[in-house]
Amino acid sequence: MREDILKKLIAVLDNEIELYVQMRNYYVEKKQLLTTNKILELSNIDTLITENYEHIKKVDLVRVDTTKLLEEDVPSMTRLIELCQEKNCDEKIINKIIEQKEKLSALSSEITMLNVTNMKLIKHGMIVTDKQLGIIINACTPKGNSYSDKGQQLDSSETRISTIIKDV
Repeated sequence: MREDILKKLIAVLDNEIELYVQMRNYYVEKKQLLTTNKILELSNIDTLITENYEHIKKVDLVRVDTTKLLEEDVPSMTRLIELCQEKNCDEKIINKIIEQKEKLSALSSEITMLNVTNMKLIKHGMIVTDKQLGIIINACTPKGNSYSDKGQQLDSSETRISTIIKDV
């Protein structure tokens, strides 16, 4: 394997790791904004997450293109490490790729967990908001009073509606 391509690939992977670290930081910040109910700032952080995601996609394409320059088909980091070991590549390069694989795996798991947590926080926030809205609507809705023949207030569940055709 050509070590110059591997070194370029390592640089691309380092760039990708930096972007994933930034993504993790954005998700941590989003979680804090969700728990402190800072709704206006959420739009800003979501924009940053979207922009960072676009950068990650571009770097990923560069990584795939760089991987294609290798003599062998490399579908995964594990396979890349195996090929490097088979071809007796420099031990520093192999160790660096192993380290990058571990970092990417850890970041991926952490980002996934943060995303799941944020989605649960959003769902919970919607439930709480719905309940609050129901309370406000009930408090502001004028209550009509219905009275019986004897002048006693009727419970709204007992109130009947009368039409010309029939009582409902």
